Amino acid sequence: MKLWGQISVELNVEDFVEAADHQKRLEDMLRLVRAAYPEATLAMRERRQRRPTPVVRARPPGLGTGQLNDYAER
Repeated sequence: MKLWGQISVELNVEDFVEAADHQKRLEDMLRLVRAAYPEATLAMRERRQRRPTPVVRARPPGLGTGQLNDYAER
């Protein structure tokens, strides 16, 4: 059986210099973890804010039922 453990740290940084400082600290911590788990890895990724999505209204009941609409000429 294989298991995968994950430790997540979310960081708010102003620039790449600050990000590099945090990365160095995490790499120091990773050395301690690797003493017990030699295959441990560190991945740093940029996480961007999602844009708010517009609210979509639900369809009124009766639409999409396969029933034909009753059209009349005017």
